[in-house]
Amino acid sequence: MDRQDIRKVSRIQVEIRNKDTFLFDLDGTIIDSSKDIAVAVNYALTQLGFPALPEEEIVKHVGYGGKKLMEGVLKTQDEELINEGVKLFREYYFSHPAVYTTLYPYVYETLQHLKKRGKKLAVVTNKYQDISELIIQKIGIAHFIDIIVGGDTTSSKKPDKEPVLFALKQLGSHPQEAVMIGDSEADIQAGKGAGVKTVLVTYGFGDVEKALTFQPDLVIQSIKEIM
Repeated sequence: MDRQDIRKVSRIQVEIRNKDTFLFDLDGTIIDSSKDIAVAVNYALTQLGFPALPEEEIVKHVGYGGKKLMEGVLKTQDEELINEGVKLFREYYFSHPAVYTTLYPYVYETLQHLKKRGKKLAVVTNKYQDISELIIQKIGIAHFIDIIVGGDTTSSKKPDKEPVLFALKQLGSHPQEAVMIGDSEADIQAGKGAGVKTVLVTYGFGDVEKALTFQPDLVIQSIKEIM
């Protein structure tokens, strides 16, 4: 990166830090939930008579909602089978939402810092809203979050812009005041569609190269870079 690129990144970083509203993806951005998701998926698979899968294979399908997750691991278009898998996955996950889940480094400090500066904070995720609320309570960050928008809160999920626009409306914020932070192309597409700035984190579950093709405004290796 040359000097001009560094100056450009610095300007964007300052612009983003001065935003009023911060919208965060959940899995792969705020929390590392890979093991809990894998355990719940493998419970569903074994109940359906399928072999358990390695965690790294399951995580490839995370980020697009429960139905897409089960469709991916089952490798089928059989709606009845997918729906039964979703039911089993959801039941198990709701009962065991945060056994192994942890915050990524510096997430707590970043949320705390932003809240002290009077920022509005939201989670916009494709995970079910009720499970998201449970996890956020259990890992101790609920007091920082003003609103949670789940994959079943609005009629469309990310990469559609609707969940982002819904969060902004609930917070009384305008797109030009906001930034969407996430680890996948779905987050970048949703943010850009809604007219907000976008930040891609490279440490999560998402396909970084694929996300980069949607040209996020800023790419960071640690969440603390938005502090």
